[in-house]
Amino acid sequence: MNSIRRGEIKKLIEKNGVISLKELSALFPSVSLMTIHRDLNALEAEGVIVRVRGGAKYAGSPTNEPAYDLRAVKNRFAKETIARKAAAFINSGSAVFLDSGTTMMELATAMPDVNASVFTSGPNIALEVAKKQRPNINLCGGFLNRSNMTLTGPSAVDMLSKINIDVAFLVASAYSLEGGFTCGGETDAQVKMEVVKKARTVILLMDSSKLGKLLPFTFATMSDVDYVICETALPENVQAEAEKYNVKLL
Repeated sequence: MNSIRRGEIKKLIEKNGVISLKELSALFPSVSLMTIHRDLNALEAEGVIVRVRGGAKYAGSPTNEPAYDLRAVKNRFAKETIARKAAAFINSGSAVFLDSGTTMMELATAMPDVNASVFTSGPNIALEVAKKQRPNINLCGGFLNRSNMTLTGPSAVDMLSKINIDVAFLVASAYSLEGGFTCGGETDAQVKMEVVKKARTVILLMDSSKLGKLLPFTFATMSDVDYVICETALPENVQAEAEKYNVKLL
């Protein structure tokens, strides 16, 4: 039974890239949390996974389809709803940062055609904004991560350190009370953290499927943001956390 369960856990982590202890406990309710810890320890000893705070991540390359292509068609209605809400914050004359990712692609499509200076770490986001006539577009340099179409690394961070941002739109791949807003890559997190430091207003875009999940790298906590935009009302515990730091939920 141990080997069967561990095989199932291995397949889940290979498919999703990362999984939390909370998710595993829900998937295997007949076993104790201590047993799940032993399963993860055994898989880590085999070199299959790497233990992270609150869960585990896959140690190798994902065997599923490219992550960006999968995310582009997932929760499409939610992302469109979030983008429409966020677009109202883009005004003429402002300096705006657009993060990378599929939700940000929806915002790039929905944003008004105004004289704004747009900075982005997503080359595909820049191309989408370029379909409009008025925005000026500035693309961060750096290493291209094909799985999420993001430019990261020292060059991107250095460029961002030299600019002033009125409004920054960031996306989170996961959010939990214990881990905050998290993503799967360390260099991605470094870019996001620099944006948080430089922006007057930070707006976090996140669909409800990200709630309660945990990825390896925290780039912000609720105290770092000004708005959180979701397609639906957030759980009471998240609302309480937002109220604690005067974060507006939309």
